[in-house]
Amino acid sequence: MIRMIKVIAGRVWTDLRKYYWGGILAALYYLFVQWFLPVSCPSVMMTGLPCSGCGMTRAITSVLTGQFARAFFMNPIAFLIVIFAGYCLVCRYVCGRPVKGFVQGIVILLILLFVLYLVRMYLYFPDRVPYVYTRNNMLEQRIPGYRDFIDRIWLSITG
Repeated sequence: MIRMIKVIAGRVWTDLRKYYWGGILAALYYLFVQWFLPVSCPSVMMTGLPCSGCGMTRAITSVLTGQFARAFFMNPIAFLIVIFAGYCLVCRYVCGRPVKGFVQGIVILLILLFVLYLVRMYLYFPDRVPYVYTRNNMLEQRIPGYRDFIDRIWLSITG
């Protein structure tokens, strides 16, 4: 058992050394967004519209802390992401082999996220948080009539 823990720790340590710049850049991006930007989502900041991953961080945190109803409300795809991430971690670190079906899994998750996004935007936009329009976004500030354009599109969809 101790030998297996050492092997797993060695694999984790190898990956941490191999990809530490990615972790550093992700941490710097996170700190920059938290300290200097009014919202943490690049999509909201640029377009004023929520993105397909809206609520995902809160949903995954809720899944991992056993708050399943809250996670489902935030973003039900979080359950699938946690399961897929667990599968990837077991394959890579416990079994020490490449993840079978990794690309296909990512593609399926992205498609599901996009479909859920379209459904939720149709059902909830712009009246239910987090599916609301955020004013003073970058496009609204730089493109005259952008807000009216979004309103016209939304009215043509919902009638």
